[in-house]
Amino acid sequence: MRRRQQDHNNPQRKLRPHKYKHLIGEENASLIIPDDWRRPRRLSIALAAAIVGVVFIVVFYSLTSKRQSISPQEASSLRGTPSNVVEKHRRVIGVGDIHGDKDALVRALQLANVVDQNDGIAWTGNSDIVVQIGDLLNGADPRDEETLSYIAEIEQRAREAGGGVVVTVGDHDLRNAPALWQRMHSVENDENNNVPSFPSWISAAHVVDRTLFVHGSLSKSVLDGAGGSLEAMIRDAREWLSGGQKKPDWIGRGNGPIWSRLYSDKASDEQPRCDDLDSLLNYLSVDRMVVGHTVRREGISSICDGRAWRIDVGLSRTETRAGKIGASEVLEMREGGSIVTVLSTDTKLKSWER
Repeated sequence: MRRRQQDHNNPQRKLRPHKYKHLIGEENASLIIPDDWRRPRRLSIALAAAIVGVVFIVVFYSLTSKRQSISPQEASSLRGTPSNVVEKHRRVIGVGDIHGDKDALVRALQLANVVDQNDGIAWTGNSDIVVQIGDLLNGADPRDEETLSYIAEIEQRAREAGGGVVVTVGDHDLRNAPALWQRMHSVENDENNNVPSFPSWISAAHVVDRTLFVHGSLSKSVLDGAGGSLEAMIRDAREWLSGGQKKPDWIGRGNGPIWSRLYSDKASDEQPRCDDLDSLLNYLSVDRMVVGHTVRREGISSICDGRAWRIDVGLSRTETRAGKIGASEVLEMREGGSIVTVLSTDTKLKSWER
């Protein structure tokens, strides 16, 4: 700074021949340019560089901020597709077969502390995800409409709070759920007789926090036979449930993900096919599979070192004695699935003793 002041105030400051004499011609080569004339150019370059730097920082910050901020609607759409992204701040709750028993569903959600303890209408689970493993309905049961209406209301409230509710389709849901959904919303039809589309939160399978949920059981051979894509299986099933004409071949098969008992029946206790399970889980990049479909009267259990969980415990009063006395049990996963806990009511525990 001091040197600049000295040069600026010196009337005999050093002058240099114009370095662009080859451009201005020899006749003007005698022109001399003060060193001070270079300073505005240097300042302009520095100022331009500073402006570019500021613009870069502002643009980068805005892009990264937008990436980190996801609306509840965007989050819901992300949850609607299989994802192996792990979010450790939330819990994932697995609820077994309900068979049209709304009261049993309310008790299970209250046990997991995702709805209020009074009438179970208010969502209190924040960003938690609930996956009901299927057979939500019982098939032409008078209670089915009340149960479907209730879970649809809870799903909306959970989504608005940043959480979510998913139902993986069970065999009892296959035919009844689409027809019931259409009948329930017939009063909302517009002049063109349009019905709200079948909900995307009812799905053939669901993946969250490296956990595959499916009503029956899924094998690698069946997945390969369906093209090797779980996303495609989910999409094809959704199109058919929404009124599409093409029914996926695997939906009605006994070894398909809706009907199979590969990892839920007694045979799986005696001779679990853990190697086949590992092949499937590794292919899908998940750590475990959660299934229902077969009542486990002893309670929620696992095989293959916790890589397959069976969570149908007869919650409905029509299924087991435990259901009749209001017992409940759910699967809770925390820290991205690294901590798995079985939550049980006292009545459930006492029912095992008899």
